Amino acid sequence: MIHSMTAIGQAEGRVLEKGLRVEIRSVNHRFRDIIVHLPRTLIPLEARIRKTVAEGVSRGRVEVRLQIEEIASVPRGLKLDIHLAERYLELLTELKEKLGLGGEVDVSLLAGQNNIFLWEEEEIDLEAFMAGFEPLLMEALKNLLTMRAEEGRALSEDFISRLRTLATLLATMESLRESVTLSYRDRLQERVRALTGGFELDQARLLEEVAYLADRSDITEEITRLKSHISQFEALLAEDGAVGRRLDFLLQEMNREANTISSKAQDVTLTQAAVDMKSELEKLREQVQNIE
Repeated sequence: MIHSMTAIGQAEGRVLEKGLRVEIRSVNHRFRDIIVHLPRTLIPLEARIRKTVAEGVSRGRVEVRLQIEEIASVPRGLKLDIHLAERYLELLTELKEKLGLGGEVDVSLLAGQNNIFLWEEEEIDLEAFMAGFEPLLMEALKNLLTMRAEEGRALSEDFISRLRTLATLLATMESLRESVTLSYRDRLQERVRALTGGFELDQARLLEEVAYLADRSDITEEITRLKSHISQFEALLAEDGAVGRRLDFLLQEMNREANTISSKAQDVTLTQAAVDMKSELEKLREQVQNIE
């Protein structure tokens, strides 16, 4: 069963006395691109989180975001970088003396140097955090994959409907194939007679050339290949795993055959069928870009 690359999965819980919310979003991408957004103190866990997500997703741009709710009863620590404050005091005093400036270098002036005050980073036991966080990550990933599968089923139904439309158009083309070729051959013969203005021609040679030109307008091979491509497309829809690239390649081949039929068409009905086919193929290709 095919899977969409567009989905979202979420999970919430508590780890080490903190409320956590993890969200995983995925959109279409040619390759697999996993981006993890973490608080600075948890950055060492990025590679492990990316590896876990990669085990469930083979293609698409995936973003993992972790939000941590701070516990209100535990204030965030603030500390003073005393060495930096002393250096600021020395430099400001030196500046005052060398330039003969008035005023005093006091606490209010030093307090304006924001980088001398630092928020204390809370130390976190990374192993303990990961042990509690991993089940939430797996839950969010499972929800993401469930949504990707559901979206895939909806896309598969749309694909099957459009493939049936293509099969109908192909049947129309096939029913017209012989009559269109014969009609084209007859028109060629009439045109040659009109152009020669009654001159005697080698009839065998004439028939041979007309048959050659008429054969070049025949679409039998294109119809056969399109039937094969449609069957392959249906088979891929039933497969597990990443098939999006193969589906896209098949659609390129199908579009090439439709263009060839359109260029050979010597009949209005056949031309219209080819145009309708290319329209359906374009819609299919737009949707296939979302398949894993």
